[in-house]
Amino acid sequence: MRTLFTVPTANGQRASIALEEGGLDYEARVVDLYDGQHRSEEMLRLNPFGRMPVLQITDSRGAARTIYGSMAIGMYAAETSGRLLPEDTAASDFYHWTGIIMTDLAPALAGQFYLGTLAPEPFTWGEDFYTEIIRRFLHGIDDHLADNEYMLGRVYTLVDVLLYPSAATSVARMPDGLRPYPNIARWAGLLGEREAVVRGIQVSS
Repeated sequence: MRTLFTVPTANGQRASIALEEGGLDYEARVVDLYDGQHRSEEMLRLNPFGRMPVLQITDSRGAARTIYGSMAIGMYAAETSGRLLPEDTAASDFYHWTGIIMTDLAPALAGQFYLGTLAPEPFTWGEDFYTEIIRRFLHGIDDHLADNEYMLGRVYTLVDVLLYPSAATSVARMPDGLRPYPNIARWAGLLGEREAVVRGIQVSS
């Protein structure tokens, strides 16, 4: 049995889309961030870091283990299902783009959101700092997608799953949205038509 404790953010969406694309059975529970539910005793027992999403996996004997983080859950979904993985020749590109998305772009988008939207007082320097990083990486990704249907060419993989919520949720809330990035917009439109992606977004919202 699998239970996904998720949140209505890009990270929550990454996890649920990966599970949907992997065709894995799971139950979803949406955690209320604004109410502080992610730091409740129940959630801290699942993940002492008090962050989401978390996937709890319970075996037939009742023993449970947890996986924290959208990238880790995505890797679990891909490896368990045998889907979303690259061909052997594209393995280096798979790791390259996964790293860029999850260690550079996603944290910059989170920082920009915290400082530009959630901060009790404006912090223009910090917001501008993250916005510049975001633009730099989005332009690079847009250039890459000019010659590729998906992030690894003609094959849809976990890289696309991890990137899509950044584009469809995080970048979409920025003033210009995806307008400066026509190739990302084209790619996002393609992914947005996938039934598993639609279901994954709905689960984590």
